Amino acid sequence: MNGEVIEIDKVFLSRRRVARDKIALNFLRIVSFFALFLLFPGTSHAVTKGEFAARLFGELGYQAARDPSLPPDVPKGHNYAKQIGSAVRYGLLPGENFMPDTEIDRHGAVRMSLAMMGWEFEASLYESLNSLPDMAGSGDSIFFLAAEMNPPAPSALLLDGMVPLSDSGAASLLNWVRNCRKSVSWNRVIPFGGAEFIVYRQGVARPGEPNAPGEGNPVGAPGNEPLYVAAIGVHMTGVDMRIAFAASLGLEKAKLSEFAEAYEPISAINGGFFAEARPLGSMLFEGNPAGKPIEGRSALGWNNDDGTFAFGPGFAMIGVRTPGGFVMFDRFNVAPQMNEASFYPAGVMGAAAGTALDAIELAIKNGRVLEKREGAWGNHFLPDGGSLIVARGNSRALLEKFKAGDKINVTSDWEANVFRSCGNLIQAGPMLIYGGQMTADSETFKSDITDKRHPRTIVGSDGDRLIWAVIDGRSSLHSRGTTMEETRWVARALGLSTAINMDGGGSSELIWRGIVANMPSDGKERPLPYAVLMMPKGAAMARKTFMQAPDSYADFAPAVNGPGEEVPYMDTYNPYE
Repeated sequence: MNGEVIEIDKVFLSRRRVARDKIALNFLRIVSFFALFLLFPGTSHAVTKGEFAARLFGELGYQAARDPSLPPDVPKGHNYAKQIGSAVRYGLLPGENFMPDTEIDRHGAVRMSLAMMGWEFEASLYESLNSLPDMAGSGDSIFFLAAEMNPPAPSALLLDGMVPLSDSGAASLLNWVRNCRKSVSWNRVIPFGGAEFIVYRQGVARPGEPNAPGEGNPVGAPGNEPLYVAAIGVHMTGVDMRIAFAASLGLEKAKLSEFAEAYEPISAINGGFFAEARPLGSMLFEGNPAGKPIEGRSALGWNNDDGTFAFGPGFAMIGVRTPGGFVMFDRFNVAPQMNEASFYPAGVMGAAAGTALDAIELAIKNGRVLEKREGAWGNHFLPDGGSLIVARGNSRALLEKFKAGDKINVTSDWEANVFRSCGNLIQAGPMLIYGGQMTADSETFKSDITDKRHPRTIVGSDGDRLIWAVIDGRSSLHSRGTTMEETRWVARALGLSTAINMDGGGSSELIWRGIVANMPSDGKERPLPYAVLMMPKGAAMARKTFMQAPDSYADFAPAVNGPGEEVPYMDTYNPYE
């Protein structure tokens, strides 16, 4: 397979371009009025929906389904029942009333062509984008999409959408579909508020075909497999990249759309791995350590104040220095086992649950102890704007001498010096590209994560911007996903010189200006403990919507019934399930 890197073009959309497109489209309407007589003579008959669907089905080379799903108004004996029912079964056409014997117009024919090629999501996305105030236009968004694809649809048919499709017009569209089957792609880059929304799609649907990994570069590779990538490029000088926890919404986990509704960011995306409602791996949240570091895995760190960011090993020793020695935090946001210390940072969870009776608790804020108390059953709420240390056994003994009012500092000794000045950090992995070179270290991830195709979320830098991207997967119609090796090639195609793999599977989701810009593989949004939000520079993280705080935080951490009971904490699940 060809290993050549194929760059995703950056086609910028602006108000000027929208206006130019409208003028061009109107001009084409006038010119094509005369051309239509030559291209599509009046002797051609009008084509029905059923006939056109059947011809599309054959042109795309699809095989009839063994158990077709007929729409309610298509009888089994209809001439095109087999093709229509198979397309419905494969998810290429909707299952409601189809009206197979009615004439199809040009708009409907182009829309059906997109749907039968597996491009229904892109058609709907374009319509959503065209509904935004600064992008709205009087033109047909389906026609605009078809005109921007490579190869483009016949221009003479992208006019006067209500005109019935003639037989010769159908032949022209089918010829376009035939060419698309060989190779087709579409991409745009849309700037807004110091960021760019990037969307790329290639390939046609392959219903029923196995999702076997390829070799090398899936972008533009022979065979033109279905692949969809949505990304957001962030200029850190004009955008603040903020972490928001579901606890701020009064929830254990929240859908990405709920984060977007509450904070109205430019964009929102899922971040690193998590277990239940806890970050999995190192995390810095507004300067506070919020996750247990995993040795050997990579991380991204950044500062909103000066717009800097860095990549590197994400391991650190995090804890508190005492006169008797260093107390390392063994766990974060979950109760400690014997001789361990746990840390509950401000803003991640509302309370600590399941504290053992032999524990000591230190409520801290601004470098001082607010309160010292003995462990007790029940939920222990964190101080407003503060954090909580819970320790047992040997760790407790080292913290015993602290009392209310004493100075206490949580310190982080980072393996990578570049993270020492970062206020925010997310550890995930593995590293995909570093310093322009593809890497091969799996960073302890198992082969079912690295070698199988999954939806992916990645983050990297092209030397100027941070780029977050989602790669859709688990769909032979829309996008098959990528292996870790294939993900490296996608990162290269996005122009990234350094990139890290983040959480994926059903968690992979990107929202841009309130629009869900990809297809989560669960078929619905997966609730997340936190999200990464791209906010206008200096914008306050004030909720725009109100959500009622829960009466109880019992589910925010697993209970520990007593000494000796082990709580699953690391690598006990497959985050890509």
